[in-house]
Amino acid sequence: MRKLFFALMAITAIVLTGCKDDTPASPQPTPIKPSGVTWTDDQWKTIQSLRQVDNMGYLYEMNCLFDYKIQEVLDANTKDLPSLIDAIKNVILKESKTNFTEILGGGNMDTICAHCGGCTCFSMAGTNGGYILGRNYDFPPADDHTLIVHTPQVKDASGNITRYATVGTCDLGILTQFLNEENGYQTPRMQELALYAPYFILDGMNDQGLMSGLMVLEYDGTYQQESGKTNLTNAMITRVILDNCATVEQAIAMLGKFNIVSIFQTSLLSTIPWIDMHFAFADKNGDRAIIEWTENTMRVLRGDDLKTQCRKQTNPESPQIKPQTREDYVIATNYYLSKDAMDFPIGIALGNEMGFWRHDVVDSLLNLTSGLTAQKAMDICYAARIMKNDPDCIAKLKALMEYRPLLDVDNKNDWPWITIWSSVYDNKNMSVLFCSREDFTRRYELGLRYK
Repeated sequence: MRKLFFALMAITAIVLTGCKDDTPASPQPTPIKPSGVTWTDDQWKTIQSLRQVDNMGYLYEMNCLFDYKIQEVLDANTKDLPSLIDAIKNVILKESKTNFTEILGGGNMDTICAHCGGCTCFSMAGTNGGYILGRNYDFPPADDHTLIVHTPQVKDASGNITRYATVGTCDLGILTQFLNEENGYQTPRMQELALYAPYFILDGMNDQGLMSGLMVLEYDGTYQQESGKTNLTNAMITRVILDNCATVEQAIAMLGKFNIVSIFQTSLLSTIPWIDMHFAFADKNGDRAIIEWTENTMRVLRGDDLKTQCRKQTNPESPQIKPQTREDYVIATNYYLSKDAMDFPIGIALGNEMGFWRHDVVDSLLNLTSGLTAQKAMDICYAARIMKNDPDCIAKLKALMEYRPLLDVDNKNDWPWITIWSSVYDNKNMSVLFCSREDFTRRYELGLRYK
């Protein structure tokens, strides 16, 4: 069976590798400024830059041309999602003078939970002398947009760089809580929503070659409270790090200057009061690390740690975790990798159990190669996509229905999770390869727009 799997994967790689779609997507109508709404000139230029990338109408990109004033948001010292949204709203609306303020959906955070997400991230040396970071973003397939956000480099009056240029990806469905607007970006609600996207970047790369991806975790969330430190909500980590850091070591040092706070509270299960996140970082020097927080302490894991620490769960009733095979790459899915997290209860956590499967698939394929191309990394994303991969997925899903009746799932065709997007960042070519909604026959190659 294992030989058959790898034979099929080899055929898949032959079929999929090199397929790049350069066909222009259908043009998105030029946004129309709604009456009664007054964006600043830079905010309106940002909204006007929206462009459809794919042919299905799910994947868009945008140039962020307004000053999103990240320091003002940090100075608000937010500790949960409502206060973070308020801080961002104050920055966006302060100068626009719009009366349209009811942007996001209701406050029921049960609609955003780790049981609804997956995600896989890996990084390895590229064959071109650079480094590659691949990432799948798995979530229920609501009719929402994925937005690729480009931000320019910023310099001070002396010509010193104060913010790096970035390209990053936002799931607008999280911000809208699955609200779908029939008229797309012609409505003031969705136009303002696009202005929130730069703050909620889930994976990305900057012009220094630092790359990042985040994955959700299920257990007690991080809530650091060291005196004298400003709060940094984990949903904002990617934005802050890519704006300010050129290397993994700089990212680690910067994260140590903040109190990291998990923002997604949920009353889904009393034993899982928070949703945490861990992060994969890689830079142009070849440094790669997984960063997570256990017992409110930051843990930094590199190749040797990931190969030796996670031999097995000390709790015999928990699913056994396999270490990665080699030290020259990193992989993260949706379970803790730190040694001191081995006794964390797994229970019915779907993200954890399917995370084991996806980790093993990626590890097996990385172990067969000495270097990646962007196309080969996208093939691995294809192999690790979440849709119908687990033979026991329906049984696991039915076990979850007692706690969260999402869908009435009777067969695998009703599987409610898909890989919303796959992204591969190449820090040598400063390019990113995208696939949308598991359509791996269409691969959209974009550059870092502002260099």
